[in-house]
Amino acid sequence: MPGSLSKDEQAKLEKLGYAVDMLESDGQKIQAYNFKTPKRFTKDNMRLLNTIYDCFAKTLANKLTGVLRTAVQVDVLSINEKVYSQFSQEKRENFILPIIETKLKENDSYSTDHFVMAFSNKTIYAIINKLLGGSDDELENNRKFTILELNLIKNFIIANVNPILESAWSNYIDFITNTEEIALIPEVNKYFVSDTQTLCIEFEMIIGDLAQKFSICMPIELVENIFRNLGNRFMGLEDSEKINQRKSLMLEHVKESEVEIDVVLGKTELEFADILSLHAGDVMMLDSFTDSSVKVIIKGKEWFLGKVGVYRGRKSVKLTETL
Repeated sequence: MPGSLSKDEQAKLEKLGYAVDMLESDGQKIQAYNFKTPKRFTKDNMRLLNTIYDCFAKTLANKLTGVLRTAVQVDVLSINEKVYSQFSQEKRENFILPIIETKLKENDSYSTDHFVMAFSNKTIYAIINKLLGGSDDELENNRKFTILELNLIKNFIIANVNPILESAWSNYIDFITNTEEIALIPEVNKYFVSDTQTLCIEFEMIIGDLAQKFSICMPIELVENIFRNLGNRFMGLEDSEKINQRKSLMLEHVKESEVEIDVVLGKTELEFADILSLHAGDVMMLDSFTDSSVKVIIKGKEWFLGKVGVYRGRKSVKLTETL
């Protein structure tokens, strides 16, 4: 029946289903792949991003520990691709969102784009209290931020967060940032349409006894532009190394393969009628002489020339030339 699966394919599907059931029974969540929005970045890309933002998190923690005069810990939780509408829905309430203008150096000029950070209100209250000498007992506060407080946070991010983010990228690319404004989701929506594909980096920030999440949300086009500009300075070298590793691995597997080798003594042409009349004892004259080299053929390709002889009582070929 057209379109039906073979027994082998059915067996493979059954094994896959069994593996998924085993993972789910162990409490591991299986995430469905969305074919409408395919992943845009390779594992190498994601590994590089994780390295950069892990460096950013550790340096930011050290910086804030000194500035706020209390223990601060920052860890990367996840790096995922998601649609901006999903991000905005998650951060609609009890978050403030610094809008960051970025300038990316391309040849002799700079291209401008924007991305957004998201800090919970509790995180901002904690930072303000520490900056102004408040105690941990004053962290809970549900009032709106004053203009003075928003300006304080804007300057705090410009002075302490932006330079560390630029430094984390500095080993790979010229990345200049500037905090334009502190906004809520309605104001952020003028920079991003709802179906914009983004890359979201989720962090956990612990200030004293308070643990809260904050995020960086970058348009996919900005991140792709960054990787394009990295060029041979990093990704090209990494890709070359990966290619060489794969070649070595493939060569190791090829070494274990069995290959049939043919030795051609010579050739001749006969009419079909002559072929039909051939009998045992007939002699066919070839196009080569007795002292001519024979051709050694591997997988249909001529690799060597050689001389026919005898070695340990068996017909053998001594290789004389590589083709």
